[in-house]
Amino acid sequence: MQYTFAPRGFKGGQIGELEETPGLSVGTWRMQPPSRPCRDQVESAGRHVGDHPRYLSEEADRRAIIGGLRFARRMFAAPALKRFVRAESLPGTQVQSDDELVDYARRNGSTCYHASCTCMMGSHAMAVVDDELKVHGLEGLRVIDASVMPAVTSTNTNAPTIMIAEKGAAMIKGAARQRLAA
Repeated sequence: MQYTFAPRGFKGGQIGELEETPGLSVGTWRMQPPSRPCRDQVESAGRHVGDHPRYLSEEADRRAIIGGLRFARRMFAAPALKRFVRAESLPGTQVQSDDELVDYARRNGSTCYHASCTCMMGSHAMAVVDDELKVHGLEGLRVIDASVMPAVTSTNTNAPTIMIAEKGAAMIKGAARQRLAA
């Protein structure tokens, strides 16, 4: 799980417009969710988890978001933060059961903007690119970004994406040198 804290409240709990009143916010994300869209499945372009029918489709993801939300509550109840908290506005103290927490996550959750694995690398049926980042079945096309990751990383994707880009650039340069030498 990853938690992101902000020293302000966001209107409607969504990153963007700030609340006028003071507040603290925490967002919680599962870093390696097993819930994934199927290959060739077209997903909704909506922003919320509820707009994507496969988000939270796996029991492990539902358990993780329940645990994540409950852990966030425990953090705000800890002595170091409790003195700064007047009341929980979202999801609100009326949201208590596991089903209510999952429903809240479906209605209000969003991605953490680190899309990956949509053109995964490998030689299996779900793979889109090979180990040289070349698209299977197409000549002259490579994919060099976070989409080639075969599995979601347990961190933000910036550093691994830079590594993929560096390796992809080196492979392209190497191929060009081979063509010039031939």
